[in-house]
Amino acid sequence: MSEGKIIRAKSAGFCFGVRRALDLVEKALLDGCQICSFGPLIHNPQVVDSLRKKGVEIIDDLGKAAGRPVIIRSHGAAPEVFQQAQEQGIEIIDATCPFVRRIQNQAAELVREGYLVVIVGQVDHPEVRGILGWAGAGAIVVQGMEDLNSLKVTAKVGLLAQTTQNRSHYFAVARSLLGKTQELRVFDTICHASQARQEEAAAIAQRADVMIVIGGRDSANTNQLAEICRRFTRTYHIESVADLKANVDMELVRGAHLIGVTAGASTPDWIIEEVIESMAMFDEEMEKAQGGEVEAVSDTTPQSATEENPPTGQEQHEPGQEEMMNLDLGTPRQIQQGDIISGSVVQVRDDEVLLDIGGKSEGVIPRQELSLKNTGNPIEEIKVGDVLDVYVLRVDNDEGQLLLSKKRADRIKALDFLEKALAEKTELAGEVVRVVKGGLLVDVLGIRGFVPASLIERGYVGDLEKYLGKTLRLRVIEFDRNKAKVVLSQKAILQEEHLEAQRRLWETIEPDQIRKGTVRHLTNFGAFVDLGGVDGLLHISELSWGRVKHPSDVVQEGDEIEVYVLSVDKERKRISLSLKQVQGNPWDTVDERYQVGEIVTGTVVRLVSFGAFVELEPGVEGLVHISRMADYHVEKPEDIVAVGEQIQVKILDINKQDQRISLSIKDARSDKNEPRGNTQEEEKSQPASAGVGVNLGEVFGDLLTRAD
Repeated sequence: MSEGKIIRAKSAGFCFGVRRALDLVEKALLDGCQICSFGPLIHNPQVVDSLRKKGVEIIDDLGKAAGRPVIIRSHGAAPEVFQQAQEQGIEIIDATCPFVRRIQNQAAELVREGYLVVIVGQVDHPEVRGILGWAGAGAIVVQGMEDLNSLKVTAKVGLLAQTTQNRSHYFAVARSLLGKTQELRVFDTICHASQARQEEAAAIAQRADVMIVIGGRDSANTNQLAEICRRFTRTYHIESVADLKANVDMELVRGAHLIGVTAGASTPDWIIEEVIESMAMFDEEMEKAQGGEVEAVSDTTPQSATEENPPTGQEQHEPGQEEMMNLDLGTPRQIQQGDIISGSVVQVRDDEVLLDIGGKSEGVIPRQELSLKNTGNPIEEIKVGDVLDVYVLRVDNDEGQLLLSKKRADRIKALDFLEKALAEKTELAGEVVRVVKGGLLVDVLGIRGFVPASLIERGYVGDLEKYLGKTLRLRVIEFDRNKAKVVLSQKAILQEEHLEAQRRLWETIEPDQIRKGTVRHLTNFGAFVDLGGVDGLLHISELSWGRVKHPSDVVQEGDEIEVYVLSVDKERKRISLSLKQVQGNPWDTVDERYQVGEIVTGTVVRLVSFGAFVELEPGVEGLVHISRMADYHVEKPEDIVAVGEQIQVKILDINKQDQRISLSIKDARSDKNEPRGNTQEEEKSQPASAGVGVNLGEVFGDLLTRAD
């Protein structure tokens, strides 16, 4: 680079978190909201003053919100602030930087796991105060190396850094803690945008005669920049043009061959440009020599200021953080039509989305280029701060912006994914959007695919309409990228699972087990139950302890039930099941529910020549002998009762062991019509052998019926 130029760091200015916070404020103001900021939104007095003029009031107590929404600045806040807002019914606009939020979550998690949380940072910085709120009362802040002398560590220590910390200092603290505790967990929580800004500032400072660092004096990251630059050259930390004129030795600036300019994360572009323009105008000879030229640094490789090899045990940053922050730090390059690039949403309009693609460049995505799907409003699904991959349609539109397409980038990514899914047999999810001849059209990642009717289920499918709107589990079985032709199958997945389920079941099933299953099919003689790839037979006699005319009286297709495994024939692949065994034999506890002398209601279920069988509950029947039907001679039971009739009977005897109950109709009637004493006398007058005829009738009932 030739001498006599001003070098502006390409990373100078707003970071992702600050820009996101300001966008949220602007959006709220556009919506007509009167809002408050819980503390200064950013560490820049000029921006804060501008927001105040627009109606954003700075408060330090939520009680001063007076019903207005409150925005939490990018530094974040303690959890008590959010709880207090909820209790007071105050709407919170949370502009906490995603990377600060990550540190807060890590602090809370470390406390739950029993670690002492040590934070390297400025104890009075709002970001650190917010993290302390998430880490609890026991957390410790280390500002300088001297603070380590009085630090009382515990067996388990978790080390976190303020996002704007100098990396060298942070890992020096980490090294000092090694050996002082049994377990040390070090998290790389330094913002990579701040790190890159510091590295770039160091690289420029090594070449420059003078460094100008622009930003608020209470801005931690700006102070870090100034400190780093002072290691290499004369450095001035200023807030504005007025500060430049009042506090900078302009004679030194006039004699400089190379002037470096950088700025903190809270410094807006207009202040940076004002400072550069003012320096260029201080000396006409300088202006003529350099023609007002300002160069943006492209490739800068710092020789120091950071430590590239952190100590052993350091946890690397979470995937995705560096990629997000690349929006501000990416190396400028020549963007061409057909490229796929990434950018951050800075503005959402009714008919387009404005994207920051780095390098101070912007692009526009028309509404029709936002989504592969034509349903809904894609504008509503996009928010400021979202990171999008886009396809470059045109390098310059009429307004000098890039014309971009999100849906074309999505399509290319989707085709790449489908091609890979074919090779790796990946399972996909696809929504059925249309029924066509011979099958279904499904939406997979915005690409239309075809599922033949024969590949939907394991069996035959007659009605395709029932799948409309449903999501299928699919596998790519044929793919043509040039034609965007995708053929998929759900049957392939279901068949594999079915075979695997069969294998596992035959390996594990044994008699006397209780299994869960689904009723798959009903017949006159029982039900077939799917136990997970294999059907077992639930015979009609095993459905209930009571009498069952048809299996549908007890179960329906699709019911999920628990069944008892009676027998397993692995050679013939047959399984016999029982439902009633799971329910328990009602005769085992019959004496707990019925007592001799009790009058109960039952249903006549069967008539024989010697009496009537009455069901008291499913599986429990008693016999009313013909002699106990009336107080006169009865020729036939059907003269007194009919099948299906509900009657009241008196329990004369319970034989739990033989599963027999003797009942009486006439005694039940006489107990109602006569005083209790007379009934008891009548019972006493009955011969002791009254129950014998009942047992004989039950045993020889069919023979007696044929004899009659």
